[in-house]
Amino acid sequence: MKKERIVWWLFMILFAITVVAAAFGIAALVAVAASNPETAAFLIGLIGFWLFANRLIFGYGGVANAASMFLKGEELSKETLMAKVKEPVEKIKEMSIASLLILWYNSLEPFKYAYYLAFFLVLTFSVVLGMNIIIAGPVALVVKALTYGAAIPTLIVWGLELLSGYYIAEVVKKVAEDINK
Repeated sequence: MKKERIVWWLFMILFAITVVAAAFGIAALVAVAASNPETAAFLIGLIGFWLFANRLIFGYGGVANAASMFLKGEELSKETLMAKVKEPVEKIKEMSIASLLILWYNSLEPFKYAYYLAFFLVLTFSVVLGMNIIIAGPVALVVKALTYGAAIPTLIVWGLELLSGYYIAEVVKKVAEDINK
């Protein structure tokens, strides 16, 4: 009983320290935003678009890793790939590993287009403000910083999309060579 109370109080102290640290972190972010709105906009763009791109980053990265393993001849779990595809099991249970990889790659398409549309809108808004069509001045600088922050995860998504597309093409090439043998 005494050990449980000690552990409980330790957790409460740790929780209090975490709450205080979070409050100071939020206060620091507010201070940075107040003193330098461009930095705050850059961080908001970076964090916001990173969260938006999270599914694409891990999806394309997973496709590239799985396709690379397939090309090296390593064993892939069909059940894991079937879970990634998110199709009814009855439709895909007889499919090959290569087919499941291609379906997984293609299942990311709607998220990719939504992500690129959001980035295009932010970029367009930044360009319009830069040309002084609507308003200019400090707002244009903040939106430009937001665009720069959003560009970092966009480049990562684009690179991983190209990488996984290359590996998928190699998988198709390997399967076609195996069929022709």
